[in-house]
Amino acid sequence: MKILLSILAVFVLIMVCLCSTLCILKKKRAKEIKITSANGVDYGEFVAIGGIQQYLHHRGEDIQNPVLLFLHGGPGSPMLPFAQEFQVPWENKVTVVHWEQRNCGKTYYKNNPKQVNPTTTMDQVIQDTYEIVEYLKAKYNKEKIIIMGHSWGSVMGSLFTLKYPHLVLRYIGVGQVVNMFRNENVSYERALEYIKGSGNQRDYQALTALSPYPGTIYNDEMKKKMAKFRKLQVKYKLAAGPTAELVWNVFCSPFYTLRDTRYLLSSGVVETGQSAILNYLIQTFDLAAISTKYETPVFYIHGEDDWQTPYRLAQDYFSTVEAPIKQFYSIPNAGHITMLDQKERFNEALFEIIDVM
Repeated sequence: MKILLSILAVFVLIMVCLCSTLCILKKKRAKEIKITSANGVDYGEFVAIGGIQQYLHHRGEDIQNPVLLFLHGGPGSPMLPFAQEFQVPWENKVTVVHWEQRNCGKTYYKNNPKQVNPTTTMDQVIQDTYEIVEYLKAKYNKEKIIIMGHSWGSVMGSLFTLKYPHLVLRYIGVGQVVNMFRNENVSYERALEYIKGSGNQRDYQALTALSPYPGTIYNDEMKKKMAKFRKLQVKYKLAAGPTAELVWNVFCSPFYTLRDTRYLLSSGVVETGQSAILNYLIQTFDLAAISTKYETPVFYIHGEDDWQTPYRLAQDYFSTVEAPIKQFYSIPNAGHITMLDQKERFNEALFEIIDVM
């Protein structure tokens, strides 16, 4: 018993030291990126959107700048915990607003998931986006907002821009999704080629065992296949996944408390809370069939090594897009999280887009 108590005491001491160290690092990082201008903003708030409380975080050096609404990926994968690693340079040119969507991040814990789950549908998240854009327009006295959609956020961003072009100053797709089913087909073929070339027969056989991939119906069997495939993709760096650096960034984030990280560590939350949207993505969504005609300037920033939302599919669709202004920015040596993979190249593209008159 004394030995067990000693081990427990040591464990508790280690955890206390770790938590204290992380708190110090969070404060240090917050100080390093502190907004110092008199006309700047840096705060989070819960706003009544779509009948529930949803979290927004605002940061920028000058509220007179354009407002950029960042639509994160997933569904259910907030980028706010990583914002300190990529967006600080943006804040001189735009006020960046992160929105933690329905059933996601800080919004998830502010509401009753059992009540929110049935409302987490494609129609509702587009309506949520509309309400947030209207809120930001009024708050910052803007006629239009820049929309940046990353991965799943690019689905929301594209659909919103097509439906409400009069509210969008520019649309920026990052890791643009065009057809999720085709994404999986193309990604699978690439993985087959790459893993076969690696000489790892065990992984190659595990991959071929998933054929036909991903299947035709979004059911439990397809979900299991996709989960197994994603693990192999991440192993061979053909998809974004948890790395030591990313995990460390989360725990040192000045925007997330240690308590907030519960969401990122929870298993099954996304599958339970986002099931209707995941079903729509796999079974229905096809951007090319929806429209190629935009009334708003459209820009894509895409990593050339992105096999999660394959570069070629985004490029092919973009070639058919009709818009008042359009530009496709190819970022070499960048994967799915382009803004982290190649920060300087990404920022060069983004600042050129922001400065377009």
